[in-house]
Amino acid sequence: MKENTRTTEARENRAMLTDLYQLTMNAGYFAAGKNDTATFDLFIRKLPKDWGFYIANGLEDAVDHATQVRFTADDLEYLRSQGLFREDYLETLKDFRFTGDIYAVKEGTPVAANTPILRVTGPRMEAQLLETLLLNTINFQTMVATKANRVVNAAAPAKVVDFGLRRAQEMDAAMTGARAAFVGGAVATSNVLAGKTYGIPISGTQAHSFVMSFPTELEAFRAYAEVFPNNPTLLIDTYDTLQGARNAAVVGKELEAKGKKLGAVRLDSGNLAELSQEVRGVLDNAGLQYVKIVASNDLNEYKITELKAQSARIDGYGVGTELITAKPTAAIPGVYKLVEDEGGGKIKLAAEKKSYPGRKQVYRVLGEDGKYAQDILALEGEEVAGIPLLEKIVGAGERIVARRGLQETRAYCLEEVAKMPAHVQGVVVEKPYGFVESQGVTTLVEKLTKLKGGKKT
Repeated sequence: MKENTRTTEARENRAMLTDLYQLTMNAGYFAAGKNDTATFDLFIRKLPKDWGFYIANGLEDAVDHATQVRFTADDLEYLRSQGLFREDYLETLKDFRFTGDIYAVKEGTPVAANTPILRVTGPRMEAQLLETLLLNTINFQTMVATKANRVVNAAAPAKVVDFGLRRAQEMDAAMTGARAAFVGGAVATSNVLAGKTYGIPISGTQAHSFVMSFPTELEAFRAYAEVFPNNPTLLIDTYDTLQGARNAAVVGKELEAKGKKLGAVRLDSGNLAELSQEVRGVLDNAGLQYVKIVASNDLNEYKITELKAQSARIDGYGVGTELITAKPTAAIPGVYKLVEDEGGGKIKLAAEKKSYPGRKQVYRVLGEDGKYAQDILALEGEEVAGIPLLEKIVGAGERIVARRGLQETRAYCLEEVAKMPAHVQGVVVEKPYGFVESQGVTTLVEKLTKLKGGKKT
Protein backbone atom coordinates (compact mmCIF):
# COMPACT_ATOMS: atom_id res chain seq x y z
CA MET A 1 0.00 0.00 0.00
CA LYS A 2 1.05 3.58 -0.53
CA GLU A 3 0.51 6.56 1.71
CA ASN A 4 -2.32 8.66 0.35
CA THR A 5 -0.85 11.67 2.19
CA ARG A 6 -4.11 12.19 4.03
CA THR A 7 -5.55 13.63 0.85
CA THR A 8 -8.13 15.87 2.48
CA GLU A 9 -6.62 16.34 5.93
CA ALA A 10 -3.09 17.21 4.84
CA ARG A 11 -4.49 20.04 2.77
CA GLU A 12 -7.16 21.30 5.12
CA ASN A 13 -7.20 25.00 5.88
CA ARG A 14 -5.81 25.67 9.34
CA ALA A 15 -5.67 29.45 9.25
CA MET A 16 -7.51 29.79 12.56
CA LEU A 17 -5.32 27.23 14.33
CA THR A 18 -3.21 30.03 15.71
CA ASP A 19 -2.49 31.93 18.88
CA LEU A 20 -4.32 35.23 19.19
CA TYR A 21 -1.07 37.13 19.46
CA GLN A 22 -0.13 36.15 15.90
CA LEU A 23 -3.17 38.10 14.70
CA THR A 24 -2.70 41.03 17.06
CA MET A 25 0.96 41.32 16.03
CA ASN A 26 -0.10 41.20 12.39
CA ALA A 27 -2.63 43.95 13.00
CA GLY A 28 0.14 45.97 14.60
CA TYR A 29 2.47 45.39 11.67
CA PHE A 30 -0.30 46.42 9.29
CA ALA A 31 -1.04 49.62 11.18
CA ALA A 32 2.67 50.47 11.23
CA GLY A 33 3.10 49.71 7.53
CA LYS A 34 5.70 47.11 8.44
CA ASN A 35 5.61 44.23 6.01
CA ASP A 36 9.22 44.01 4.87
CA THR A 37 10.91 40.71 4.10
CA ALA A 38 11.70 38.76 7.25
CA THR A 39 13.28 35.39 7.99
CA PHE A 40 12.35 33.07 10.85
CA ASP A 41 14.08 29.89 12.01
CA LEU A 42 12.23 26.97 13.58
CA PHE A 43 14.48 24.99 15.92
CA ILE A 44 14.29 23.05 19.18
CA ARG A 45 16.16 24.54 22.11
CA LYS A 46 17.30 21.50 24.09
CA LEU A 47 17.03 17.75 24.29
CA PRO A 48 15.25 15.78 27.01
CA LYS A 49 17.42 13.86 29.46
CA ASP A 50 19.24 10.93 27.82
CA TRP A 51 18.25 11.83 24.25
CA GLY A 52 21.09 12.08 21.73
CA PHE A 53 19.32 13.94 18.90
CA TYR A 54 15.91 14.73 17.45
CA ILE A 55 14.36 13.20 14.34
CA ALA A 56 12.81 16.09 12.45
CA ASN A 57 9.28 15.06 11.59
CA GLY A 58 5.95 16.61 10.62
CA LEU A 59 7.67 18.81 8.04
CA GLU A 60 5.70 17.47 5.09
CA ASP A 61 2.40 18.15 6.88
CA ALA A 62 3.65 21.56 8.02
CA VAL A 63 4.53 22.62 4.48
CA ASP A 64 1.17 21.42 3.17
CA HIS A 65 -0.66 23.39 5.87
CA ALA A 66 1.45 26.53 5.40
CA THR A 67 0.74 26.70 1.68
CA GLN A 68 -3.00 26.25 2.22
CA VAL A 69 -3.69 28.97 4.81
CA ARG A 70 -6.78 30.97 3.82
CA PHE A 71 -9.29 32.96 5.86
CA THR A 72 -12.92 32.20 5.09
CA ALA A 73 -15.84 34.61 5.39
CA ASP A 74 -16.88 32.74 8.53
CA ASP A 75 -13.38 33.14 9.99
CA LEU A 76 -13.46 36.87 9.36
CA GLU A 77 -16.92 37.23 10.84
CA TYR A 78 -15.74 35.49 14.02
CA LEU A 79 -12.70 37.78 14.27
CA ARG A 80 -14.91 40.79 13.64
CA SER A 81 -17.20 39.70 16.47
CA GLN A 82 -14.33 39.86 18.96
CA GLY A 83 -14.13 43.64 18.67
CA LEU A 84 -10.32 43.59 18.55
CA PHE A 85 -9.45 44.33 14.95
CA ARG A 86 -9.85 47.29 12.63
CA GLU A 87 -11.90 46.62 9.54
CA ASP A 88 -9.09 47.61 7.19
CA TYR A 89 -6.88 44.90 8.73
CA LEU A 90 -9.60 42.27 8.42
CA GLU A 91 -10.01 43.22 4.77
CA THR A 92 -6.36 42.27 4.17
CA LEU A 93 -7.05 38.74 5.43
CA LYS A 94 -9.62 38.10 2.70
CA ASP A 95 -6.88 37.47 0.17
CA PHE A 96 -4.22 36.14 2.56
CA ARG A 97 -1.87 33.46 1.31
CA PHE A 98 1.77 32.70 1.98
CA THR A 99 3.93 33.95 -0.90
CA GLY A 100 7.41 33.40 0.52
CA ASP A 101 10.04 30.64 0.61
CA ILE A 102 10.47 27.72 2.98
CA TYR A 103 13.68 25.77 3.46
CA ALA A 104 13.70 22.59 5.53
CA VAL A 105 15.72 19.50 6.31
CA LYS A 106 14.31 16.31 4.82
CA GLU A 107 11.68 14.73 7.01
CA GLY A 108 13.32 11.98 9.05
CA THR A 109 16.67 13.76 9.40
CA PRO A 110 18.40 13.41 12.80
CA VAL A 111 19.16 16.94 14.00
CA ALA A 112 21.00 18.65 16.84
CA ALA A 113 19.30 20.99 19.28
CA ASN A 114 19.46 24.72 18.48
CA THR A 115 19.96 24.26 14.74
CA PRO A 116 17.25 25.26 12.25
CA ILE A 117 15.16 22.43 10.87
CA LEU A 118 12.94 24.83 8.94
CA ARG A 119 13.47 28.39 7.70
CA VAL A 120 10.77 30.75 6.46
CA THR A 121 11.43 33.91 4.44
CA GLY A 122 8.64 36.14 3.21
CA PRO A 123 6.65 39.29 3.89
CA ARG A 124 6.76 39.77 7.65
CA MET A 125 3.03 39.48 8.20
CA GLU A 126 2.83 36.22 6.27
CA ALA A 127 5.89 34.63 7.84
CA GLN A 128 4.82 35.63 11.35
CA LEU A 129 1.35 34.20 10.95
CA LEU A 130 2.72 30.70 10.22
CA GLU A 131 4.49 30.38 13.59
CA THR A 132 1.88 28.59 15.70
CA LEU A 133 0.72 26.31 12.88
CA LEU A 134 4.27 25.16 12.12
CA LEU A 135 5.19 24.57 15.74
CA ASN A 136 1.96 22.75 16.50
CA THR A 137 2.60 20.38 13.60
CA ILE A 138 6.33 19.79 13.96
CA ASN A 139 6.86 19.66 17.73
CA PHE A 140 4.58 16.70 18.41
CA GLN A 141 5.54 14.63 15.40
CA THR A 142 9.25 15.21 16.03
CA MET A 143 8.85 14.18 19.66
CA VAL A 144 7.04 10.92 18.85
CA ALA A 145 9.33 9.96 15.95
CA THR A 146 12.36 10.43 18.19
CA LYS A 147 10.84 8.53 21.10
CA ALA A 148 9.83 5.69 18.79
CA ASN A 149 13.34 5.49 17.40
CA ARG A 150 14.77 5.26 20.91
CA VAL A 151 12.42 2.35 21.65
CA VAL A 152 13.22 0.68 18.31
CA ASN A 153 16.97 0.99 18.86
CA ALA A 154 16.66 -0.43 22.37
CA ALA A 155 14.59 -3.39 21.14
CA ALA A 156 16.74 -4.35 18.13
CA PRO A 157 16.88 -6.93 16.67
CA ALA A 158 13.35 -7.49 18.04
CA LYS A 159 10.64 -5.53 16.26
CA VAL A 160 8.35 -2.84 17.69
CA VAL A 161 4.65 -2.32 16.96
CA ASP A 162 2.84 0.91 17.83
CA PHE A 163 0.03 0.10 20.28
CA GLY A 164 -0.62 3.73 21.21
CA LEU A 165 -4.02 4.52 19.71
CA ARG A 166 -6.11 4.18 22.88
CA ARG A 167 -3.68 6.27 24.93
CA ALA A 168 -3.14 9.09 22.44
CA GLN A 169 -4.61 12.56 22.94
CA GLU A 170 -7.55 11.92 20.63
CA MET A 171 -7.59 11.43 16.88
CA ASP A 172 -5.03 13.91 15.53
CA ALA A 173 -2.35 12.70 17.92
CA ALA A 174 -3.24 9.06 17.27
CA MET A 175 -2.94 9.52 13.51
CA THR A 176 0.15 11.68 13.23
CA GLY A 177 1.67 9.76 16.15
CA ALA A 178 1.25 6.44 14.34
CA ARG A 179 2.86 7.93 11.24
CA ALA A 180 5.72 9.40 13.29
CA ALA A 181 6.29 6.08 15.04
CA PHE A 182 6.54 4.32 11.67
CA VAL A 183 9.06 6.89 10.44
CA GLY A 184 11.05 6.28 13.62
CA GLY A 185 11.24 2.55 12.97
CA ALA A 186 8.11 0.82 14.26
CA VAL A 187 7.16 -1.95 11.83
CA ALA A 188 3.38 -1.75 12.23
CA THR A 189 0.53 -0.07 14.11
CA SER A 190 -2.64 -1.24 15.82
CA ASN A 191 -4.37 1.86 14.40
CA VAL A 192 -6.53 0.67 11.51
CA LEU A 193 -7.31 4.18 10.24
CA ALA A 194 -3.60 5.01 10.18
CA GLY A 195 -3.03 1.82 8.23
CA LYS A 196 -5.67 2.79 5.70
CA THR A 197 -4.60 6.42 5.46
CA TYR A 198 -0.84 6.06 5.38
CA GLY A 199 -0.26 2.51 4.17
CA ILE A 200 1.34 1.40 7.45
CA PRO A 201 1.09 -2.36 8.12
CA ILE A 202 -1.51 -3.09 10.81
CA SER A 203 -1.08 -5.61 13.61
CA GLY A 204 -3.13 -6.91 16.53
CA THR A 205 -4.13 -9.93 18.57
CA GLN A 206 -7.12 -10.20 20.90
CA ALA A 207 -7.98 -8.83 24.35
CA HIS A 208 -8.39 -10.69 27.61
CA SER A 209 -12.14 -10.18 27.21
CA PHE A 210 -12.11 -12.47 24.16
CA VAL A 211 -10.48 -15.26 26.14
CA MET A 212 -12.86 -14.68 29.07
CA SER A 213 -15.87 -14.90 26.73
CA PHE A 214 -15.43 -18.67 26.26
CA PRO A 215 -15.85 -21.49 28.79
CA THR A 216 -12.12 -22.28 28.65
CA GLU A 217 -8.96 -20.62 27.40
CA LEU A 218 -8.33 -23.49 25.00
CA GLU A 219 -11.77 -23.05 23.44
CA ALA A 220 -11.08 -19.33 23.03
CA PHE A 221 -7.77 -20.05 21.29
CA ARG A 222 -9.40 -22.60 18.99
CA ALA A 223 -12.20 -20.20 18.12
CA TYR A 224 -9.74 -17.46 17.22
CA ALA A 225 -7.50 -19.77 15.21
CA GLU A 226 -10.53 -21.06 13.32
CA VAL A 227 -11.25 -17.56 12.02
CA PHE A 228 -7.61 -16.50 11.65
CA PRO A 229 -5.63 -19.64 10.81
CA ASN A 230 -2.71 -17.90 9.14
CA ASN A 231 -0.07 -16.98 11.73
CA PRO A 232 -2.43 -15.88 14.52
CA THR A 233 -1.10 -14.42 17.76
CA LEU A 234 -2.65 -15.70 21.00
CA LEU A 235 -2.74 -13.76 24.28
CA ILE A 236 -1.69 -16.28 26.92
CA ASP A 237 -1.69 -14.49 30.30
CA THR A 238 -5.42 -14.14 31.07
CA TYR A 239 -5.33 -16.85 33.77
CA ASP A 240 -2.04 -18.74 34.12
CA THR A 241 0.67 -17.81 31.65
CA LEU A 242 2.43 -21.16 31.45
CA GLN A 243 -0.85 -23.05 31.08
CA GLY A 244 -1.74 -20.47 28.46
CA ALA A 245 1.49 -21.36 26.64
CA ARG A 246 0.62 -25.05 26.81
CA ASN A 247 -2.87 -24.35 25.44
CA ALA A 248 -1.34 -22.26 22.66
CA ALA A 249 1.00 -25.16 21.87
CA VAL A 250 -2.00 -27.47 21.50
CA VAL A 251 -3.58 -25.06 19.02
CA GLY A 252 -0.23 -24.67 17.28
CA LYS A 253 0.01 -28.41 16.66
CA GLU A 254 -3.61 -28.49 15.49
CA LEU A 255 -2.82 -25.74 12.97
CA GLU A 256 0.21 -27.68 11.76
CA ALA A 257 -2.05 -30.65 11.05
CA LYS A 258 -4.08 -28.36 8.79
CA GLY A 259 -1.01 -27.05 7.00
CA LYS A 260 -1.09 -23.76 8.92
CA LYS A 261 1.15 -22.24 11.56
CA LEU A 262 0.73 -20.39 14.84
CA GLY A 263 2.46 -17.04 14.48
CA ALA A 264 3.12 -15.84 18.04
CA VAL A 265 2.01 -15.72 21.64
CA ARG A 266 1.77 -12.49 23.61
CA LEU A 267 2.71 -11.76 27.21
CA ASP A 268 1.04 -8.75 28.79
CA SER A 269 1.81 -9.06 32.51
CA GLY A 270 4.14 -10.51 35.12
CA ASN A 271 7.90 -10.95 35.05
CA LEU A 272 8.33 -10.74 31.29
CA ALA A 273 11.95 -11.89 31.25
CA GLU A 274 11.34 -15.00 33.34
CA LEU A 275 8.03 -15.85 31.70
CA SER A 276 9.44 -15.44 28.21
CA GLN A 277 12.18 -17.95 29.00
CA GLU A 278 9.69 -20.45 30.40
CA VAL A 279 7.23 -19.97 27.55
CA ARG A 280 10.05 -20.44 25.06
CA GLY A 281 10.75 -23.78 26.69
CA VAL A 282 7.09 -24.85 26.45
CA LEU A 283 6.91 -23.94 22.77
CA ASP A 284 10.26 -25.50 21.88
CA ASN A 285 9.43 -28.73 23.68
CA ALA A 286 6.29 -28.92 21.56
CA GLY A 287 8.36 -28.52 18.38
CA LEU A 288 7.14 -24.95 17.86
CA GLN A 289 10.51 -23.24 17.70
CA TYR A 290 9.22 -20.96 14.93
CA VAL A 291 6.48 -19.42 17.08
CA LYS A 292 7.45 -15.91 18.20
CA ILE A 293 6.99 -14.38 21.64
CA VAL A 294 5.63 -10.84 21.76
CA ALA A 295 5.50 -8.71 24.92
CA SER A 296 3.55 -5.65 25.97
CA ASN A 297 2.64 -3.97 29.31
CA ASP A 298 3.65 -0.29 29.65
CA LEU A 299 7.03 -0.78 28.02
CA ASN A 300 9.62 1.82 27.13
CA GLU A 301 13.26 1.92 26.02
CA TYR A 302 14.59 1.55 29.57
CA LYS A 303 12.42 -1.47 30.42
CA ILE A 304 13.25 -3.14 27.13
CA THR A 305 16.96 -2.63 27.73
CA GLU A 306 16.57 -4.23 31.15
CA LEU A 307 14.65 -7.17 29.69
CA LYS A 308 17.43 -7.81 27.18
CA ALA A 309 20.00 -7.65 29.99
CA GLN A 310 17.98 -10.38 31.75
CA SER A 311 18.19 -12.58 28.63
CA ALA A 312 14.50 -12.30 27.87
CA ARG A 313 13.36 -14.47 24.94
CA ILE A 314 11.20 -11.81 23.29
CA ASP A 315 10.97 -11.39 19.53
CA GLY A 316 8.72 -8.35 19.38
CA TYR A 317 7.31 -5.58 21.53
CA GLY A 318 3.97 -3.80 21.47
CA VAL A 319 4.60 -0.34 22.90
CA GLY A 320 1.67 1.98 23.49
CA THR A 321 1.37 4.69 26.12
CA GLU A 322 5.02 5.61 26.44
CA LEU A 323 5.57 5.67 22.69
CA ILE A 324 2.55 7.69 21.55
CA THR A 325 2.93 10.21 24.41
CA ALA A 326 6.77 10.11 24.54
CA LYS A 327 6.43 9.70 28.31
CA PRO A 328 7.99 11.17 30.45
CA THR A 329 8.65 13.95 27.92
CA ALA A 330 5.35 15.84 27.80
CA ALA A 331 6.45 18.28 25.09
CA ILE A 332 9.59 19.52 23.38
CA PRO A 333 10.69 23.17 23.28
CA GLY A 334 10.48 23.95 19.59
CA VAL A 335 10.51 27.69 18.85
CA TYR A 336 10.21 30.02 15.86
CA LYS A 337 12.42 33.08 16.02
CA LEU A 338 13.06 36.13 13.86
CA VAL A 339 16.67 35.96 12.65
CA GLU A 340 16.81 38.57 9.89
CA ASP A 341 14.86 41.38 8.24
CA GLU A 342 15.72 44.23 5.93
CA GLY A 343 17.62 45.84 8.81
CA GLY A 344 19.99 42.86 9.00
CA GLY A 345 20.48 40.03 11.44
CA LYS A 346 18.33 39.78 14.57
CA ILE A 347 19.36 38.14 17.83
CA LYS A 348 17.69 37.24 21.10
CA LEU A 349 20.00 37.46 24.11
CA ALA A 350 17.71 36.36 26.96
CA ALA A 351 19.35 33.92 29.36
CA GLU A 352 19.07 30.31 28.12
CA LYS A 353 16.99 31.51 25.17
CA LYS A 354 19.68 32.77 22.86
CA SER A 355 19.05 32.65 19.12
CA TYR A 356 21.51 32.68 16.24
CA PRO A 357 21.06 35.59 13.79
CA GLY A 358 21.03 35.65 10.01
CA ARG A 359 19.91 33.32 7.26
CA LYS A 360 21.79 30.10 7.90
CA GLN A 361 22.60 26.70 6.52
CA VAL A 362 23.51 23.56 8.49
CA TYR A 363 26.38 21.47 7.16
CA ARG A 364 26.88 17.87 8.27
CA VAL A 365 30.45 16.62 8.51
CA LEU A 366 31.23 12.98 7.78
CA GLY A 367 34.01 11.46 9.88
CA GLU A 368 36.70 9.04 8.75
CA ASP A 369 34.74 6.16 10.29
CA GLY A 370 31.80 6.82 7.97
CA LYS A 371 29.71 8.23 10.81
CA TYR A 372 28.61 11.84 11.12
CA ALA A 373 31.02 13.74 13.34
CA GLN A 374 29.24 17.03 13.92
CA ASP A 375 27.28 19.82 12.25
CA ILE A 376 28.45 23.30 11.37
CA LEU A 377 26.00 26.19 11.69
CA ALA A 378 26.98 28.69 9.02
CA LEU A 379 25.64 31.81 7.36
CA GLU A 380 23.97 31.31 4.01
CA GLY A 381 26.57 31.64 1.28
CA GLU A 382 29.48 31.02 3.62
CA GLU A 383 31.98 28.53 2.22
CA VAL A 384 31.88 25.54 4.55
CA ALA A 385 32.78 21.92 3.93
CA GLY A 386 30.01 19.43 4.61
CA ILE A 387 26.62 18.21 3.44
CA PRO A 388 23.98 20.99 3.43
CA LEU A 389 20.82 19.91 5.22
CA LEU A 390 18.34 22.69 4.46
CA GLU A 391 16.75 22.50 1.01
CA LYS A 392 14.25 24.82 -0.62
CA ILE A 393 10.81 23.21 -0.43
CA VAL A 394 8.54 26.17 -1.17
CA GLY A 395 9.20 29.03 -3.57
CA ALA A 396 6.90 32.06 -3.92
CA GLY A 397 4.31 30.25 -1.83
CA GLU A 398 4.19 27.08 -3.94
CA ARG A 399 5.70 23.67 -3.32
CA ILE A 400 8.67 23.09 -5.60
CA VAL A 401 9.66 19.74 -4.09
CA ALA A 402 6.99 17.05 -4.14
CA ARG A 403 5.96 15.41 -0.91
CA ARG A 404 7.93 12.20 -0.41
CA GLY A 405 6.16 8.92 0.26
CA LEU A 406 6.11 7.46 3.76
CA GLN A 407 8.16 4.38 2.93
CA GLU A 408 10.86 6.55 1.36
CA THR A 409 10.87 8.85 4.38
CA ARG A 410 11.14 5.92 6.80
CA ALA A 411 13.99 4.31 4.87
CA TYR A 412 15.86 7.61 4.72
CA CYS A 413 15.36 8.19 8.45
CA LEU A 414 16.72 4.79 9.47
CA GLU A 415 19.68 5.12 7.11
CA GLU A 416 20.56 8.52 8.55
CA VAL A 417 20.17 7.38 12.16
CA ALA A 418 22.54 4.50 11.42
CA LYS A 419 25.18 7.06 10.42
CA MET A 420 24.96 8.94 13.71
CA PRO A 421 27.82 8.34 16.19
CA ALA A 422 27.30 5.28 18.37
CA HIS A 423 27.51 7.32 21.58
CA VAL A 424 24.35 9.30 20.72
CA GLN A 425 22.25 6.25 19.80
CA GLY A 426 22.08 4.66 23.22
CA VAL A 427 19.26 4.74 25.74
CA VAL A 428 21.37 6.86 28.13
CA VAL A 429 23.30 9.57 26.28
CA GLU A 430 25.81 11.67 28.19
CA LYS A 431 26.89 13.93 25.32
CA PRO A 432 24.26 14.60 22.60
CA TYR A 433 25.04 15.14 18.95
CA GLY A 434 26.18 18.73 18.55
CA PHE A 435 27.34 21.51 16.27
CA VAL A 436 29.91 24.26 16.07
CA GLU A 437 29.48 27.83 14.86
CA SER A 438 31.17 28.91 11.66
CA GLN A 439 33.36 31.96 11.75
CA GLY A 440 30.64 33.96 10.02
CA VAL A 441 28.05 33.07 12.64
CA THR A 442 30.45 33.76 15.51
CA THR A 443 31.36 37.16 14.08
CA LEU A 444 27.73 38.16 13.55
CA VAL A 445 26.74 37.02 17.05
CA GLU A 446 29.56 39.05 18.59
CA LYS A 447 28.69 42.11 16.52
CA LEU A 448 24.99 42.05 17.41
CA THR A 449 25.65 41.18 21.05
CA LYS A 450 27.89 44.21 21.38
CA LEU A 451 25.39 46.38 19.52
CA LYS A 452 22.56 45.32 21.85
CA GLY A 453 24.67 45.72 24.96
CA GLY A 454 24.49 42.07 25.94
CA LYS A 455 27.03 39.43 26.86
CA LYS A 456 27.91 36.55 24.58
CA THR A 457 27.02 33.26 26.28
